[in-house]
Amino acid sequence: MVNELMDENSWQWDREKLFDLFAYRTQMEIMAIPLSRIAGRDKLRWNENRGKTFSVKSAYQVALRLKQQSHVEHSTAAMDRPIWNKLWSLNVPPKVKTFIWRACSNILPTRDNLHRRKMQVEPRCGFYYQRSKTAEHVLWTCPFARNVLALCTGKIQKCSNAAIDFFSLFQLMVKRLSSNELEKWATVSWALWTARNKFYLEKIQWHPKQILGEAFGYLLEYQRLCAS
Repeated sequence: MVNELMDENSWQWDREKLFDLFAYRTQMEIMAIPLSRIAGRDKLRWNENRGKTFSVKSAYQVALRLKQQSHVEHSTAAMDRPIWNKLWSLNVPPKVKTFIWRACSNILPTRDNLHRRKMQVEPRCGFYYQRSKTAEHVLWTCPFARNVLALCTGKIQKCSNAAIDFFSLFQLMVKRLSSNELEKWATVSWALWTARNKFYLEKIQWHPKQILGEAFGYLLEYQRLCAS
């Protein structure tokens, strides 16, 4: 039951239980869900119609929408295949590849995505409130990210600060960076996300040099292990 994952005294998620039961990604997604302090019974809601109640008609409309989305995705699959092949061929830890894929697919639990899913979350960046917290903002245009990326050497520094979305940003990086630089950028992006989660969940703020050092050290250790 969901209530078994909560600490009744502090009215927060029970982190020990979450760490024992779920993978890291699921832990982060669960802890990003705010808990209400209003006591009451849970209710089932169907958000696909105004009445919030399930009906065969609304389920049929959802099925049609998903089918149309699937058709659109498959129509661009052949065009985007070289980009995805480049991602999965990177010599980086598997969790970094998966993270970049999730960012490109816009399925990271950013505040913007959680807000659009009707969760009670402030959609703006927790560091700089004037911008929406999307994946491209968190990992590229946010001053917090720029402070870390400014410490990188090579072409990463010279890339434009603007980004339409994270997938477009990844396409740009594939074109401009060498494989070695692309692997560093991908790992730094993962480290940025980890550092932000530490700040939100544990109130620990890492220095930009520490974030960069953690990313490069993790990448170097993985590549040495693969080589041996």
